[in-house]
Amino acid sequence: MLIAAIVAVLSLIGLILSITSGLVTAGVDGVFIILVCLLTLAIFGLMFLEMAAKAGVIPMPGRFRRDHK
Repeated sequence: MLIAAIVAVLSLIGLILSITSGLVTAGVDGVFIILVCLLTLAIFGLMFLEMAAKAGVIPMPGRFRRDHK
């Protein structure tokens, strides 16, 4: 769970730095870097949320629980 959180935070930092440094306006490379950061953040962020919900750290809504009917 810690590794997924670290990768998600690093992706968020990379996204913020690429936007603030003006890399977006530099061309296609900047757009691709932002898309890679977004994809990595989405994958590892969702993975972290799922693991945290299974561990009981984050409360899971009732309709997503297995015992809900």
